[in-house]
Amino acid sequence: MAYASFCIISLVYFFHVGINLGVFPVIWPDEVLFFSPAHSFSQSGEFKTEVLKGLIPGMESKTLWMPPVYLLFSGFSLSVFPDTFITPRLANVCLVYITSFAFYRLLKRFSISEVAAQIAFVSILWEPLVFRFGTVARMEALTTFCFILSLIFATNSKRNTWNPFFSGLLLSFAALSHPFGAFFGLVSLFLVYQNFGSRGIVFFVLGGVLPVLGWIYYIHPNWEWFQIQFGAQLTRKQNLLKTFTWVDKIKIFSFGFGFSKFRLVLILIELLSLGYISYQLYKRNQSLSKTWILFWLWIGSVIFALYSSSEGWYVFHIMFPLSFGMALLAEEKSMLNRIPIFGIILSFSAILYISHNHWSKTDSDEIQNAHFQNISASLVHSKAVYLQSLPDPYFYLKSKRPDLDILEFIPGELEIPSETFLKTIHSRDSFVFYDETLINEAIKDYLKSGNWNRIEWEIPVPSNHWLHYKTIVYTKK
Repeated sequence: MAYASFCIISLVYFFHVGINLGVFPVIWPDEVLFFSPAHSFSQSGEFKTEVLKGLIPGMESKTLWMPPVYLLFSGFSLSVFPDTFITPRLANVCLVYITSFAFYRLLKRFSISEVAAQIAFVSILWEPLVFRFGTVARMEALTTFCFILSLIFATNSKRNTWNPFFSGLLLSFAALSHPFGAFFGLVSLFLVYQNFGSRGIVFFVLGGVLPVLGWIYYIHPNWEWFQIQFGAQLTRKQNLLKTFTWVDKIKIFSFGFGFSKFRLVLILIELLSLGYISYQLYKRNQSLSKTWILFWLWIGSVIFALYSSSEGWYVFHIMFPLSFGMALLAEEKSMLNRIPIFGIILSFSAILYISHNHWSKTDSDEIQNAHFQNISASLVHSKAVYLQSLPDPYFYLKSKRPDLDILEFIPGELEIPSETFLKTIHSRDSFVFYDETLINEAIKDYLKSGNWNRIEWEIPVPSNHWLHYKTIVYTKK
């Protein structure tokens, strides 16, 4: 029975992903920005972000605005498999599944029952947020994969120095996939200390330091480029933290969930229930078990990180501690053990709704192709284009027009001096946007001062469709 339910959970996940992956999640500019250096690495062994050439200093020679582990992983994938955006997406699909399975095995180490561990497993794989943010060609899946492996080594029953060493090494790889991974440090450290003592911490730190030293060695010849590229990212994060209100943060947090309002209520009920159980356990025993401390440390670290960063992508990381919490609730002998069932029903209902909305009521593949054809037709006389569009037509345009010089957008919040990129902007004969309020101010001024044809249209889908975006195309007269 356990094996059968495990297979059903897996089949639903892969079927849902399989019917969507070429169109959904919507192709994001981020995927192009990370595909470009990965593809460059697969071809030449160098991390060049050609789609930002002339926009951010040094990008055409060396990519330093993100740590390199995900780019290495994606680059190796593209060197072995076809060099399309589907390859890194498929790699992430597999990573999400393997990570969820490793998480399931991790829970068994904490004496979580088979049923409760499978509840955690399905709570991850069937939640649309995991599909929406975990399977795109970004680094969230790899970051979590490295972190969960770090916990696997930190909880290994063999008491040798290699386990804490590899735990630190993998935690470092998580942070060097994306800096968000650094927020997991206390979680791994807690388990290493619990299982290996103070001596284990020494080897944990040693393992963590080695990859960081490698990264420093990589960036030190181009320190000025690193300060500009990585520094602009840090400044952007600080600005977002100051800009967003609590309402904004809640909207960002809830955006990717299936039936987000219901999910928010369920998460609140889950955390209040877990808090009540923890209080009762502490009141009875004057302490909490290692399992409960781990849960609160993990979810507390993620909540703090989400508050500090304010980006929708990172909400992916809360799914694992929330699913951990669902497993703990499933172990209860009270009515609270029904909460995880409501969560699974909610996620599965959202999967059905998404499939019905995007494939039964409409043919999303046909709609996206027609949309990209419209953009291509609008750019028929163009030679150099600047994209800030959703869904991003980069891969389609490159397949139809290999000679077209395409640059991706500079996020409006990045504090790059306009004199750095204006010459490059002036070399563009066309621009494609999806939201004019997000256009960089210097580019807005350039468009106002020039003589341009402007075309605007909306993708003909209902407002609750994932392809519901507007497109604005500027071409020189």
